[in-house]
Amino acid sequence: MKRICAFLIMSLHWTSIITQDPEVVQSCTKYKKDVFEEQVAFSHFFPNAPVEYETLDNCHGARPLIVGGMPAEGKEFPHMARLGHRRAADADGKTATDWFCGGTLISDRFVLTAAHCFYSIRGVVNIVRLGELDFDSDKDDADPEDFGVRSYKEHPNYDNSLLYDDIGLVELDEPVKFNYYKHPACLPYDDGSRHNTFIAIGWGHKALVGSDSNMLLKVKLNAYNNVCRYKIESSDELPRGFNATTQLCIGSSELKDTCTGDSGGPVLDYHKDYPCMYHVLGITSTGIGCGTPNIPGVYTRVHFYLDWIKREITNTSKN
Repeated sequence: MKRICAFLIMSLHWTSIITQDPEVVQSCTKYKKDVFEEQVAFSHFFPNAPVEYETLDNCHGARPLIVGGMPAEGKEFPHMARLGHRRAADADGKTATDWFCGGTLISDRFVLTAAHCFYSIRGVVNIVRLGELDFDSDKDDADPEDFGVRSYKEHPNYDNSLLYDDIGLVELDEPVKFNYYKHPACLPYDDGSRHNTFIAIGWGHKALVGSDSNMLLKVKLNAYNNVCRYKIESSDELPRGFNATTQLCIGSSELKDTCTGDSGGPVLDYHKDYPCMYHVLGITSTGIGCGTPNIPGVYTRVHFYLDWIKREITNTSKN
């Protein structure tokens, strides 16, 4: 069953030590500095003293590690995007939007998501919302802003009848002005195989039968090693079984999971050195049901696709 939005799941598999991509590290550091560091001027108390500057770093991480599904806090996940289709205005000039997928802002113009989100029966992706928290409130700690879609692209190996290489990029029609409510997540420094826990977020269903959450929710999930090798082997969408190289297997022994409406959203971990930043390690892709203990889901392993992501962003920027 494809997941058209919601929370998270992930996997652990053995691998050799992976060298951090210097471009990814550089971009992550730049985003942190752009948003959280400011130069503050000061002068000495004597005539004609030169003005000097010091750096004020507002990158703090006061939030505890989450242990269960709960509402996200304001500014906690400033990279979280929601993708949808905005219908044309009716005779009264009113428009309506169907929201059906999640995504992750990874630069000032690009959102990372699942390729299967581009095939929703609810319409093409033509709108992206950033900076949102509670869709039912205008008094929450949020700064929502909608962006049009200039283009979107799925991975060249993606086949919509299957769910391998389930990764895509959405190009926004204008650059995002970064602030505490809207700025990118870092691309992964590693492939996720050495992580035991992950954070999933989304506005998807809280149960298999139900409706999307109005509030952005977060949950802590666990790596399930290669349990997906035998749990997913009969899936029509994964006829070759779970691929530990390109996918992550994540779940929980409790009633915690991603669900319908969470597809395309991120699986995250805290940045080791910057407590205000996260790494996007996975993309919610597919699973069996929602919230069944010890039945993990399958997520796209972002690190495997770093070269493709960087190449697409670079090539698009040149056009």
